[in-house]
Amino acid sequence: MLKYLTFVFLFITLSVQAEYTIKGTLEPNHDYSWIILYKIEKGKQVYVEKAAVTNGKFKFDLKDGSSIGIYRAYYKMEGNLYVEFIFNNENIEFKFDPDKPHETIEFISSDENQIFQNYLKVIEEYQKQIDALQIDFFKTTDVDQVKKIQNEYKEIFSKLNSIQNEYEKKSKGKFVHNFIRASAKYNTNVPFKDPQEFLDSVKFHFFDSIDFNNKVLSNATFINDRLLDYVFYLTQADNQEARNILQKQAIDDIVTRLDSNLEVLSHFEDSILFNYLQMENKEMTDYVIDNYYNKLPKEYQDGALLFRIKSAMKTAIGVNAPDFSWEENGVSKNLYGLIGHDYYMVVFFSSGCRHCKQEIPEFHEFIKQFKSIKILAIGLEDVDKDWKVMVKDYTGFTNILDLKKWDSKKVKDYGITAIPSYFLLDANKKIVAKPNDMVELKEMFLPRK
Repeated sequence: MLKYLTFVFLFITLSVQAEYTIKGTLEPNHDYSWIILYKIEKGKQVYVEKAAVTNGKFKFDLKDGSSIGIYRAYYKMEGNLYVEFIFNNENIEFKFDPDKPHETIEFISSDENQIFQNYLKVIEEYQKQIDALQIDFFKTTDVDQVKKIQNEYKEIFSKLNSIQNEYEKKSKGKFVHNFIRASAKYNTNVPFKDPQEFLDSVKFHFFDSIDFNNKVLSNATFINDRLLDYVFYLTQADNQEARNILQKQAIDDIVTRLDSNLEVLSHFEDSILFNYLQMENKEMTDYVIDNYYNKLPKEYQDGALLFRIKSAMKTAIGVNAPDFSWEENGVSKNLYGLIGHDYYMVVFFSSGCRHCKQEIPEFHEFIKQFKSIKILAIGLEDVDKDWKVMVKDYTGFTNILDLKKWDSKKVKDYGITAIPSYFLLDANKKIVAKPNDMVELKEMFLPRK
């Protein structure tokens, strides 16, 4: 009898840990052979498993309980191609066009995802209508047209509120309810006549629907995405200087709002720094690091990110290029000691690099027509034999041999990870361009048709 009860208990325990399937179909079928599943946890992607794609179809198995959350299925890492869905202890089946994943994904089964997809579709339709009416209202002076727009606006405003309430009730008790409630956009019951008043209202009410302490939202990327929108899309200006001023104000506002919510705050600051790193915006990375990031507890700081920023900003567009020295005919020279040219180009290459052997001769032939540019060609070598043979034809270049190759201080100062690499400096040795290849380099100099 005891053995029987033990068996029954074990059977019940195993049954509770049910498995659910996530099935997907790529339509039309492409030649993708795999797809990788990640779960979003604390705003970051955590690897779950990899599945084969056979005839455009794939399948994942997930256990219930701790697996609930937001998932991304990547079928191509280059280009960031993925589909995203909610898992909350139910079987899921969907199909999508891999060329347009976010626009075409269709859930065949999954109550949670179908509710959210339908909500987003219908709410976006009416939000576009009310936005269009607001734009028309800015321009309209005709009395009859003003009244007509106001009546239409009032009607759409009522419909939007009705849809929001409907889907909040429909999703009550479900995981997706958190996202539907937080997605509610603030609209005034009457349109604004003054564009600045409208923009001020949008900014003031931008976070009305978001609970920054909601763990479901902060665990996903939802809150962080909205914070980044607040910084980058509500701070439009005619020039970078003005945008920086507005973005600093937006960042200040966000830090104040988040107060002591260190988890959300640190994720936001990581993301904003990464964005500014991609833009090579040294002023803004310095601002965020000096005013906020360095004040976070050490366990919330990403040392690797800080190192990347520090290295990259040495050669960001607009900063002074790192100085370096070399010996020429027994005389010591350095970059900052050079005068008399409108531009200087620092080029890193190697005689052992096959790509360099093809590209540098082309570069030499092209650049010699521009007399106002002085070329400093740095050969990263182990020995000088092949380098001497290669550079004998590069007349007009200042050829600099560096036998420390990848251990060279120049390499580290300029953050060189691939060759050939090009840095265009102005007369004051400020970096003005970093073309990735000969195509970009030629586009910089040749007049546009």
